[in-house]
This record gives sequence, structure tokens and C-alpha cells, in this order.
Amino acid sequence: MYYCNLRSYRQLKPDEREDALKNKIVEEANEVKAVPDDQNLLEELADVYTVLEAFLDFKNISKEDLLKQVEAKKAEKGGFTKFLLMDTDK
Repeated sequence: MYYCNLRSYRQLKPDEREDALKNKIVEEANEVKAVPDDQNLLEELADVYTVLEAFLDFKNISKEDLLKQVEAKKAEKGGFTKFLLMDTDK
């Protein structure tokens, strides 16, 4: 496991973990938004995925349950594969 040697770390207390995961996934999503090229995009998407896996594990949600929810939402509302953006100004 790799950790930056120039940083210090502490174990989060149980009551700090959920907020930390929420903040971390937002941080990583913002890094996805800011990437300059596809190589960096892949790295940042991997970071988002890693935090998502940690969040699922923390909340005891299986990947299978997540994927079932994804499919249910796609069936109800569609996905983003056609790049349709809902007009919320009306």
C-alpha cells in the first residue's frame, strides 16, 4: 500500500468517517472535472471508484445492490448515454 511519505495520517473516528467519505468523493469528482487529458482522467476516475467502493463497504452496500439501483433508475429516468440534459429552467 502506498502512502505519501511527506504527509502524516490519523485514523478517523467512527463518527467522522461518513462525512470524510462524502467530502472525499466530492474532492475526487472535482479533480475529474479539472483534468487536462485522458491519462489524468483515467487516474481520477479510478480515485472516484476507489472512494465509491470504500463508501459502499462503509455502508454495507453490495456492488450488486448498487448496480440493481442503477438499472432501476435507468429504467425509470433513463441514463446519460444519449447526453440529454434535463431543462430545469421551466
